[in-house]
Amino acid sequence: MRLSIRRLLMLFKLKRTPKRPGFIDTINNEKLMQIVRNMTDIMETDKPFLKSHYTIGSLADDLTIPSYQLSALLNQKLGSNFNDYINRFRIRHCIDLIHTGMGSRLNLKGLSARCGFHNRNSFSAAFKKFTGRSPSEYSRCYFRAGLETV
Repeated sequence: MRLSIRRLLMLFKLKRTPKRPGFIDTINNEKLMQIVRNMTDIMETDKPFLKSHYTIGSLADDLTIPSYQLSALLNQKLGSNFNDYINRFRIRHCIDLIHTGMGSRLNLKGLSARCGFHNRNSFSAAFKKFTGRSPSEYSRCYFRAGLETV
């Protein structure tokens, strides 16, 4: 006789263990804000996001905290995963390059490499995710309008 999963669960009446407080639950807001400020300073000053192989472990090392704590901070407090967090900085850098005219001198592959992406497909997907336009479309609209922001 075969039992369904639901029936098995009812037979064993599995109990859930209560959730233990994690890193984010045990640290005060002042310390969290200090970590976020340090992250922002590192990103804006050192621009490590321009390295295509920059990882959550690398940023955690720069902040001198464990990577699982950084991951929890990004997910639970900033509502973002590491890839989205780092890609926002990369896309802002790309937009700055487009606005300064550097973007028009590079093809899509060159622009994506200059902004820290592994390949142009991930670059295009991230660009569209954060701007709502493809890199080519954004550049065309920017130069056609002659504006500093699109």
